[in-house]
Amino acid sequence: MKVSIIIRAYNNQDTINRALSSALNQNFPKDQFEIVVIDDGSTDKTGEILRKYESGPNIIIFNQENKGAIEAANRGFRASKGEYVVLLDGDDTFQDSLLKDAVLVLDNNRDACFVYPDYFERANDQVRVVSVDNLFQSVAVGTMYRKSKLAEVNFFRKVFFAEYDLILRTLSSWKSLHLKKPLFTYKRSTKSLTGSLGRVRLGLDELRKLHPNRIKEIEKIRSYVIKA
Repeated sequence: MKVSIIIRAYNNQDTINRALSSALNQNFPKDQFEIVVIDDGSTDKTGEILRKYESGPNIIIFNQENKGAIEAANRGFRASKGEYVVLLDGDDTFQDSLLKDAVLVLDNNRDACFVYPDYFERANDQVRVVSVDNLFQSVAVGTMYRKSKLAEVNFFRKVFFAEYDLILRTLSSWKSLHLKKPLFTYKRSTKSLTGSLGRVRLGLDELRKLHPNRIKEIEKIRSYVIKA
């Protein structure tokens, strides 16, 4: 298996079909990728919708009590069979060429541990293109990792900004590459975890305590303010 798409789903009844369709419709050989879905204790109709996909080829669905986004991601990483892994949340979508384009980068750069593309950000019915000018403007969704490298560091740690914690932990030892093409849509909402500026501030404080020698890098982390 070349690549695994890990979908984290929690109360995504209105968007999970769209997320799954974007994963299934990748212009990449169907026998070379799998979709691993973690339903993190949804209480709406997400589970009912997911059951319709259970018989699909290379779709694996796990149900668990609500443990949060980090635990869901790690369960998906550990269960995956792909050489590469990439996260997709239940309210986000991939462009059709994400797998093809990101896999090509990693296949052609064997010393690279992950690749992060530009993306579309949707908030308040407005869409803008985010050009990831520095690594700390990337997000967890759409970033493709070599699974073996993630396993070496025991995947994500259970911190609010696990993706930036991972970057800070590996900054001196992992090579990353920027794919200058928007390859997914990242939906922002005031109802999401990063929609609360209070939680965001606490998450940044947590990173400062964990990485006191990386304050300059932490200051480069993207803004999570949702503009009207």
